[in-house]
Amino acid sequence: MKRRFALLALALAASTYRLQADDWKSVTSEHGIEIYKRTVPGSDVVAMKGVGVIDAPLWKIASILLDAKRAPEWADSLKESRVLRRIGPRSYIEYNHIGLPLIIKDRDFVSEVQIDVDPSARTFALVYSPTNDGSAPATHNVRGVILDGKFEAVSLDEGKRTRLIAELQTDPKGLLPTWLVNLFQRNWPVNTFERLRAQAAKPDIEMPAEFRDVLEKTTQF
Repeated sequence: MKRRFALLALALAASTYRLQADDWKSVTSEHGIEIYKRTVPGSDVVAMKGVGVIDAPLWKIASILLDAKRAPEWADSLKESRVLRRIGPRSYIEYNHIGLPLIIKDRDFVSEVQIDVDPSARTFALVYSPTNDGSAPATHNVRGVILDGKFEAVSLDEGKRTRLIAELQTDPKGLLPTWLVNLFQRNWPVNTFERLRAQAAKPDIEMPAEFRDVLEKTTQF
């Protein structure tokens, strides 16, 4: 009997995992970017995903994503980004300050970011999760939460191009109506890809020194 219940529990867990992994719904395609959304149990804020190709090698895309000082050049409405501290060879705490119109208070976010480099799969990924890390600065803004975020880059065409998958679900907190939050997140995939493409076209992109130990591995694929 115990074994039967154990097998049933495993089957239910596997079913739940497949549902969570496959419940993205296609929304539209714009500028070569496939856009998806999904609802998350317990939250009124939708999660968004964009999938597209950028004409740049993976090391360059990874360098852009890890260069906090230059992030305001491409990230929409970003006023400041900085690495608060490394907490391991492949993890760090990141602070981001988002500027909003005068009638709305600015938001900032503190996240733990995991770096995943897989040479055999020719992939690079950053995975964001919320944290209450003690290195977070005091703020006069509203502190929101990145509930779930991910950038996954896959090397294509002998390293000449990169397929990027970008996912985001945020809770900006405060008194913003949910429909406004969802409207902003609806535009996030296209805005992000278009700005990343423009950033990748710049000739002065370099590996940030703080993460050169991780990024040098990506030049191999």
